[in-house]
Amino acid sequence: MSYKEGNEITVRIQCSEKDLIRILKEDNFLLKSEYYAKDIFLIPKNIEISRTATREILNKAILLREFQGISSNKHKMKITFKHKDINEKGEILSQSSINCEITNIHDAQKLFESIGYKQLMIIEEKHFAYCKNKFEIIVKILSDDNILIESELNEYYKTIDELKKVISTTKIPFDKTNYFVKKSEEELDKIKNMENG
Repeated sequence: MSYKEGNEITVRIQCSEKDLIRILKEDNFLLKSEYYAKDIFLIPKNIEISRTATREILNKAILLREFQGISSNKHKMKITFKHKDINEKGEILSQSSINCEITNIHDAQKLFESIGYKQLMIIEEKHFAYCKNKFEIIVKILSDDNILIESELNEYYKTIDELKKVISTTKIPFDKTNYFVKKSEEELDKIKNMENG
């Protein structure tokens, strides 16, 4: 089991996957790895989705995460619980996660369902990890028109402002009005809107 503390920025890309890959190459980013990611969100059965605030629901979620290498045979599964401290502007001030590696994601889901959890949603993405000098990013492709880039604090970039500054010096076209895109909130809001439809 592991505990991780830190923070990150997540921005929305304003071009296609094909154009982004070309731009990253032109901007001297090196591809480190590529993999598929699947997050199964589980919440307590007694939560009424339509009557509960999105952020409140996600604060109680347990994630079953699966990563499968595209160009490698790497395969990893884990249970994750995240905590995010978010201010009134929607900026993530800090976050932490507890992770436990597992060998079977389906058995883990059955276990949680047997103790009172239900599946909320599944988010599937294609990930590409890139680096340029000491600046590391993960391109997360949810769909053709929904591409995000995430970058975490590290020993070279120790503040959110430093990450904002370095990503702004790249050729990557992104929405500069939001450095804290919250994809799980967006996806849950879509589900809630369909239910209230």
